[in-house]
Amino acid sequence: MTFGAALWLAAAGLAAVAWTRLALLGLLTQARVDRLGTGPVEPPPGGWPRLAVVVPCRDEAADVEAAVRSLLAQDYPDLEVVAVDDRSTDGTGGILDRLAAGEPRLAVVHLAGLPPGWLGKNHACHVGAGRASGRYLLFADGDVVFAQGALRRAVAYAERHRLGHLVALPRLVAHGFGERAFVTGFAAIANYVFRVWELRRPRTCGFIGVGAFNLLRRDDYLRVGGHRLLALEVVDDAKLGLVLRRSGVRQGAVDSGGLVQVRWQAGLVRSLGGLVKNGFAGAEYRWSVALGATSALAFLSLAPFAAAAWAPLVSIRLVGLYGYAVSAAIHGTVARRFGGGSGAEGLLQPIAGLALCGVHLASAALTTWRRGIVWRGTRYPLDALRAGCVRAADWPVDGAVGWE
Repeated sequence: MTFGAALWLAAAGLAAVAWTRLALLGLLTQARVDRLGTGPVEPPPGGWPRLAVVVPCRDEAADVEAAVRSLLAQDYPDLEVVAVDDRSTDGTGGILDRLAAGEPRLAVVHLAGLPPGWLGKNHACHVGAGRASGRYLLFADGDVVFAQGALRRAVAYAERHRLGHLVALPRLVAHGFGERAFVTGFAAIANYVFRVWELRRPRTCGFIGVGAFNLLRRDDYLRVGGHRLLALEVVDDAKLGLVLRRSGVRQGAVDSGGLVQVRWQAGLVRSLGGLVKNGFAGAEYRWSVALGATSALAFLSLAPFAAAAWAPLVSIRLVGLYGYAVSAAIHGTVARRFGGGSGAEGLLQPIAGLALCGVHLASAALTTWRRGIVWRGTRYPLDALRAGCVRAADWPVDGAVGWE
C-alpha cells in the first residue's frame, strides 16, 4: 500500500469509527429520552401545582398571538401566563394587551428600557419570573406553539420523577428541505454537546437547556441565582441548564412528540444567520474551542464522503461509504423524529456539517472584528460578554445528581 493510500485509509477509518461511536450514543440517547406520549395523564398525588409560563417577547408580532393562544388553550388547572414585552416596535405589545383583555390568566409586562449589564431577553425572563407566582416556572420563547395537553404531561412527568428541571425537546418546524437539513443537522450535533444520555447518572458532564421549553421548580431557579447570574450570557437557555444540573438539581429531557413546536428561523438563510449571533458564545468566546470544534466537524463531514468518492482503493472507498452512511443515518433519524422530515435530509450531512462550521467561524470572526455583538438593536461589547460568560469549567460535575 502506498503512503497516499495509507493516509486515505487512516482518515476514512478514523471517521468511520467516530461516526459508529456517535451512532451508538444516539441509540443510547433514544433509550434514555422518553416521549411525552398520548395516553391519559394522572394528576400528581398532591394535586396540580401552580404553573407560571414566562414568555419574553421582542418584535414577535408575526408569531406571538398563535403562541400565547396555544398556552391559554391548555387544560392545565392552575395556570398563569406572564408575557413580557421587551421594548417591541412592531405591535407585539398591542397584540398582547388585546389577548389579555378579559383573560385573567394572562399578565402583560411592558418594558420601556434595558438596565446596564443585561441582555434584553435575559432581563425580560428575570422580570417575568419576578412577576410570576407559580411553584413551577416554564420559560418559553414568544414563537413556540403548544398542542393540547403539553403542560399537563410535562408537569406530571417532572413530578413523577421528582425533577427540578425538565426540557421538552420541540418539533423543529422547517418548510424547505435545505432548511430542515441544516436545522436538524445542528440538533444532531447538539445532542453530543449536551450529552443527554448522561442526565440520569450522577457526577456526569451532561446538561441541557432550550429556549423553547425550560420547565423548572421556582425554588431551584432562585437558589442558583436565576437569570441575574446569566445577565450577559448569550446562550442563556443552555447555561441555565448547566448551572441547575451542576448545582444538584435533578434534570431530565423528554421528546415532546410534536406537542411543542417552534420554527427556529424563517428560511435557510435566516437559519444560517441566526447562529452568527450566538455561535462564538457557544465556544465561550475562545478561538481555540471554536477552531477545534469546527475542525473536528469538518473532518467528520468530509472524510467519509471524500474517501467514498476518490480513494485509490475499492476497500478504502467501502470504509468511506460506511462512514457516510452512518452519518446520514444519524442525521436522518433526527430529521424524522424532531423535524418531521423523511430522513433523506441525512444525505446532506456533509453540506450541513460544513455549513455549521462556516457559520461558527463567521460568528467568531465577526464578533472579534466588531469587538462585540449587535442583538436586536443593542450593542454588547466583547469584553463585557466574556466577563459575563458562565463557563462550564467553573461548575464542576461533582454537584451533578442523577435520578435513575
